[in-house]
Amino acid sequence: MSQPSHERSIHPWSALLSIGALFALLLAQTSVMAADVSALFQQARTTANQLSRDAATMESFTRSNLSWQSHAAQVRLIKEHVNQAGEILSQMQAARGEAQPWHQDAIDGITPVLKQLASNTDAIINHLNETPRHLKDPNYVQYLKSNQQLASELSAAVGNVVDYDNTKTRMEALQGQLGR
Repeated sequence: MSQPSHERSIHPWSALLSIGALFALLLAQTSVMAADVSALFQQARTTANQLSRDAATMESFTRSNLSWQSHAAQVRLIKEHVNQAGEILSQMQAARGEAQPWHQDAIDGITPVLKQLASNTDAIINHLNETPRHLKDPNYVQYLKSNQQLASELSAAVGNVVDYDNTKTRMEALQGQLGR
């Protein structure tokens, strides 16, 4: 028994509609994932800015006669912010596969900077634990200067990604207004 021709034509259209709906769902999901990565970069910006200020403050200690306890208190703040940045970076790396290409590049770029910051911070902590009264030791002073430079680099890199995201979003909104 053959089906009427109008019934047969429904099936191909329903398949196309299903594919279209699936495609729209995938695009929406990708957009949400990109928004999630953008939100992680927003969080990273705040943390990186705090880290940069803290590292600059600690580096300025090299030009003063503050106690080792002041150094220890400051490096604790830096360690907290390095750990926070590491947690955010872990979330970014988990979402990396679904992230936009510029997010992937940024994640790849900030990873070694944050690792070096963590390593330097550990060296600073070790120095304070082992020789707390040697605050003018050239190696110690170099770690502080390096941390300040790396924190500034991290802050700028993350800030650039956030600025790019904001500009891209604004451009897309303007494009949408022109297309109406």
